[in-house]
Amino acid sequence: MLGIWLLPLCVPGFLKTVPMVLAYWFLIALHQWVAITNAYWFVTIGADADAATFHRIGLELAQSQEWSFAIGSKFYEQMLGIVYWMFGSSHLLGQQLSILAFSFSCVVLIRMLRLLKLSYYSWPILLFFGALPTMFLLGSVTLRESYQTLFFMLAVYFGLKYLIYKQLRFFVGTAIFALIMGLFHKGLVVFALFYIMLMLAWQLKPEAGRLLNYKGRLLGFVLTLFVAGGGYALLKNIGGVGGISGIEVLTSLADGRGLEYVEDYRERSVDSRATYGVMLNTSSWLALLASSLQVYFFYLFAPLPWQVSNIFDLYALAESAWRAALIFYAVKAWRNSYGPQRKLFALLLLLYFSMAFLWALGTTNYGTAIRHHMVNYWIILVLGLPPLWDSVIRLVRGYFNRYIRSDNKKVGLIN
Repeated sequence: MLGIWLLPLCVPGFLKTVPMVLAYWFLIALHQWVAITNAYWFVTIGADADAATFHRIGLELAQSQEWSFAIGSKFYEQMLGIVYWMFGSSHLLGQQLSILAFSFSCVVLIRMLRLLKLSYYSWPILLFFGALPTMFLLGSVTLRESYQTLFFMLAVYFGLKYLIYKQLRFFVGTAIFALIMGLFHKGLVVFALFYIMLMLAWQLKPEAGRLLNYKGRLLGFVLTLFVAGGGYALLKNIGGVGGISGIEVLTSLADGRGLEYVEDYRERSVDSRATYGVMLNTSSWLALLASSLQVYFFYLFAPLPWQVSNIFDLYALAESAWRAALIFYAVKAWRNSYGPQRKLFALLLLLYFSMAFLWALGTTNYGTAIRHHMVNYWIILVLGLPPLWDSVIRLVRGYFNRYIRSDNKKVGLIN
């Protein structure tokens, strides 16, 4: 726990400005307050249901020591079980691991802002990143989202470094972190493969020997497919696929049953008060397109104002409005950028919207969607907050300038 508090003192980027260190400590205080309250006093919002189940299963695995390799929720349960077995069965310890993952995310965020030449906005972006109620309420308990966010950020950070510096070690880093991210959620395995191939295909600027460059990227793309397909075939032939829990999404895609898997997954989702009531229609390609867009819209912006019925819906509506504003300003930032930065911004937007679409296909209610939004929220924050921040500052300055001029006229200082 002490190491989490002292982290800014070990990272040069944090020590540049006092507001950034204070913002970090404020965020850690929020996270620690939620963790300690939940561990010793009462169950906080979001710490029941899945978070409690993960902790309970982790305790059971620590006692039984029945280890196995899995992908998705079972991977996280196994990880918690190993930690509890090694260091003791402590609920607070499980929560501290989530906070530690969040603290590392803050470090990666600051490094990424420097890479994107947005360091001027470091402390407000950091503050809005961790102070979103969803982030500190759900990011400090025994849930997977803190780890998914961290490894997604690491994958993107090394991916940006690969695109900028053209060094193979950065591509290896981005591929490794993307695959680790995929271990925490079955859907993210698919996104990890998409992301790796996207990194191979993306380029910042035209280079000499463009045809040769494209051939190299195409070769890398085909090689990635070959390795993924070969690994799947090998596991299937030796019976390994059947023994790995959570691999069903890949087997369904490989067998051409991706849509059937999505339909079945959505049908098995528990209906709740926060359910959209929007179905994915696969009866025809036109119906699939129309229903996919509808599902996507509700995932991004539900609940709509007329769906609000209590204070929790009101918060979800406020977060949805905040998300819409950030998306608007993120697109605006991309349109106003130029050169390599414009292509980096475009890549980040593509990653945000593609991951959101993946989540949307398997999400049927805005209660679950709020958790999924945590993973890629930082992208629209990094892109959208700087122009939004500048607009607010200009508005406030303009208001105070008009107020001062008006006040001076009243006392006769301005004729």
